[in-house]
Amino acid sequence: MLKEQLAHSGFVAVIGAPNTGKSTFINTVIGKKVSIVSPKVQTTRNAIRGIYTTDDAQVIFTDTPGITPDDLGKMLNDWMNRTAFSKAREADAVLLFVDVTTQHPEQGPGKEEIDILCKLKVQCPVLLVANKVDAVKKMRVDDTVAVLGKQYPFAGAHRISALSGAGVPELLAAVTAILPAGPQYFEAEEPSDQTDEFLIAEIVREKMFHLLQRELPYHSAVIVERIYDHETIAGMLVINATINVARKSQKAIVIGEKGRMLKQIGTQARAELETLFGRKIHLLLHVRVEENWFSSERTLKKMGFEKSEE
Repeated sequence: MLKEQLAHSGFVAVIGAPNTGKSTFINTVIGKKVSIVSPKVQTTRNAIRGIYTTDDAQVIFTDTPGITPDDLGKMLNDWMNRTAFSKAREADAVLLFVDVTTQHPEQGPGKEEIDILCKLKVQCPVLLVANKVDAVKKMRVDDTVAVLGKQYPFAGAHRISALSGAGVPELLAAVTAILPAGPQYFEAEEPSDQTDEFLIAEIVREKMFHLLQRELPYHSAVIVERIYDHETIAGMLVINATINVARKSQKAIVIGEKGRMLKQIGTQARAELETLFGRKIHLLLHVRVEENWFSSERTLKKMGFEKSEE
């Protein structure tokens, strides 16, 4: 049952350069996977909400695409950057994630962080989150926080490891305290507002990130065409999904010799989907060539990508 008023309620945008641990943090806070994770940059493409609810608070975290330099030049990158900054402007608070393992404070702030801070035009509090602190010495973490603190009027700074959970409860308490009183937007048991189709597509895409060579996953997108109950096997769910690639040569890579790669992608995705849905899954994957889909506004919209205005 939704409550009309909570002591703390609001939306928190989680932004930063690619691979800074934003998705891992949200999954840790929510206690289950709501955003896919891989060691490759720009795994997250759309804004994804993770909902954290207690007796007196509801924090809606928005996981955003990793922000990349504008000179990358592709329409998809531009859309992802716009999405991240748009969600920051709409939020009640912002968490700027920084991977301390990539920072060299003796050389000054990182280029990506400076670029983000120069474009971060928001009216709400911004907290600096130094992530992966378990991987470097404390002095390096402190120096990184000090250097970045001179570039922007942060409302606070937190040192965490999103993977191990160190420092996360303290950050969560600080974020919650910032938020004003407000309504409960989602039911307490809801971890995310994403559709089943979106979650399925993301899980398939995650398996592709882990299994395929470096370039290919960025030129692929997954669309769930249909979800329905099996006609003869009770309790089994059938999912039809299409993997879109940008070139014919990529289709051959995804399918693999004698279909082995596509089968492997499907096997790994099906195992996770069966855990997610709590029932047997029959996953049917098809591969389709959509020439240079990432450079077409029409195709991007068809594939479900958001276009946020400046």
